[in-house]
Amino acid sequence: MPLLTEYAARLTQAINAVARDEADAIDRAAAVLAEQLRRDGLIYLYGPGAHSAIAVQDVFYRAGCPANVVPVSDTSTTLAAGALASTQAERADNHGAAVVAASGVTAGDPFVIINAFGINAAALSAARAARTLGAYVIGLSTPATTADLPINHPARGDGLSTLADLADLHINTHVPIGDTLLAVAGQPAGGASTVLNSFTLHALLTTALAHSPTTQVWRSTYTPDADIHNAHLAAHFRPRIPAL
Repeated sequence: MPLLTEYAARLTQAINAVARDEADAIDRAAAVLAEQLRRDGLIYLYGPGAHSAIAVQDVFYRAGCPANVVPVSDTSTTLAAGALASTQAERADNHGAAVVAASGVTAGDPFVIINAFGINAAALSAARAARTLGAYVIGLSTPATTADLPINHPARGDGLSTLADLADLHINTHVPIGDTLLAVAGQPAGGASTVLNSFTLHALLTTALAHSPTTQVWRSTYTPDADIHNAHLAAHFRPRIPAL
């Protein structure tokens, strides 16, 4: 099988596994989001990790996604802070808790944490802090990727704790061990988590829209009248979503 064909096939299999095996969890999480959408509330999204953060950026101000989405700001765990620095930040004790405290999330709000592996200190402390505030925590991660990782590995934020354990509701993103799907010349290749994180998050938001069909979404700025439509949405949400 040609390399690109194999890569596409394996990535498609992983996406299909999310759609098949996580349909119930996605629908239940979507119902929680839809309830918030129907009352014009906000949905908070946090991706504590250099590549996990990309999923949050992918659905914010994105055509077809609800305007109620709040990207929880944390540049220190993104590649903008520097590659190795982002790893240090996501491993820092209570880093995620501080981010949650500054996010504006309140009791009853959905707080979605997207992290491919679900064990770094930022993800775990964020989950605990959000639940302490009374938020409903939805976790997107793949516990199996780190099940055999030693308890003292520096990537582990709190022993054997995982985002799946701490979230009110968890959705498995089916990321492969090592975050790659192929081997090329004896080396791992063919990254997966960015695509799977984004697909799962888009699937969650799209399903929420199906539960709340009157919710307004962003439109592509390359379509007629989209600028007018988007300006109305931005004017409505900007007082509550500073990133707009």
